[in-house]
Amino acid sequence: MKLAILFLVAMTILAGIYFLRERGASAAPTTAEITELARSTPPGDREAWLKLARAVLASENVMPMTDPEEPLNNRGEKSRVELGYQLFFDPVLSGDKSTSCASCHHPDNWMADGMPKGVGLGGRGYGAQRAGTGQELKRNTPTIFNVAYNPVQFWDGRVGSLEEQALVPLFAEDEMHQTSVDELVRRLRAIPAYREMFADAFGFNSKRDGSEINLQNIARALAAFERKLNITETNYDLFVRGRDDKLTTEQLRGMVVFFGQGQCAVCHTPPHFHDGVLSSIGVTKSPQKGAPLDDDPGFGAVIRKRDGFGMFKTPGLRNVSRTGPYMHNGAFKTLEEIVEFYNDGGGRGRGLDVYSQDAKVAKLDLNDQQKKDLVSFMKSLDSLTPPPVVPKQVPSGLPVVGK
Repeated sequence: MKLAILFLVAMTILAGIYFLRERGASAAPTTAEITELARSTPPGDREAWLKLARAVLASENVMPMTDPEEPLNNRGEKSRVELGYQLFFDPVLSGDKSTSCASCHHPDNWMADGMPKGVGLGGRGYGAQRAGTGQELKRNTPTIFNVAYNPVQFWDGRVGSLEEQALVPLFAEDEMHQTSVDELVRRLRAIPAYREMFADAFGFNSKRDGSEINLQNIARALAAFERKLNITETNYDLFVRGRDDKLTTEQLRGMVVFFGQGQCAVCHTPPHFHDGVLSSIGVTKSPQKGAPLDDDPGFGAVIRKRDGFGMFKTPGLRNVSRTGPYMHNGAFKTLEEIVEFYNDGGGRGRGLDVYSQDAKVAKLDLNDQQKKDLVSFMKSLDSLTPPPVVPKQVPSGLPVVGK
């Protein structure tokens, strides 16, 4: 009897060992293993690179895009989104009625402005037309596509919601320079179309007398519109969903670099291609090697501590090829310059004393082909759907910015 029991126990152990061995032999390769395989894969072997790209997506457990979360007190009903859309393009919000949100975040520039740094007070026109027409702002104007997925807003992360963010440029004296909440509310209440729209968006058995027009609801409407500005359809997304034909061989190679040797996905994590945190990479004042460290304190000024010096929000990469210049200071004009900077290991890799540089930013040793492939892959993140259409007119009757 004892021999039989011992025999059964031994067989169970052997079966377990066999199972583990079989499982180990058939387990999917790790990203490190895929990176190593890529070194010996011929550049033109599309089938091999297709398998490596699929393997790296599995290894990284890449998931498709999902809808952004909406706060309980600001669900994106159609009436609220439409109101936010009109307000976004209406210069009536600014102090002198000359500037709208779209002046700096214009559809023609994929909701950015195409300049190294934005132009605020006194600026005229939209996008790059504003260059030299008004006060230059401190930082680059980021696109507002996919801001709904950002846990913090602004380059320095000083606010945590779109509702908070919407009001900051409105009242900033170097941007839209609205000086009075009462005046802003009075203006909007004087416009019949806005009385109707605010009542539809926020009223319940409303008298449609403009009583729903207040600062909180202005912010809610703008935020509701911005939460719908999401890039979810790109060639990369179609590839993730199974369309092998949507990426070129060069982009397949670039994807393997992105997740592997390039270490890009450590911070630019899919599906949003950012990690939702702030970090320092030692950004310089220009892309040239030998350029000094940029002196913008970033998050350090928010927390008033040296530990935060030079820390900025990780930008998402969706539509990245269309929304340069890059970095918080707009100093880098091309993706090639960005890749070269990271390949060197950031500011510290270029010999600068960067107190707070993230340890994840280190020398990459990419060759010229890998750098080119990486840029090509990032272009697969460009939107396949057009940006919002500029309205022909806005409720205030003022000239629509950009028209």
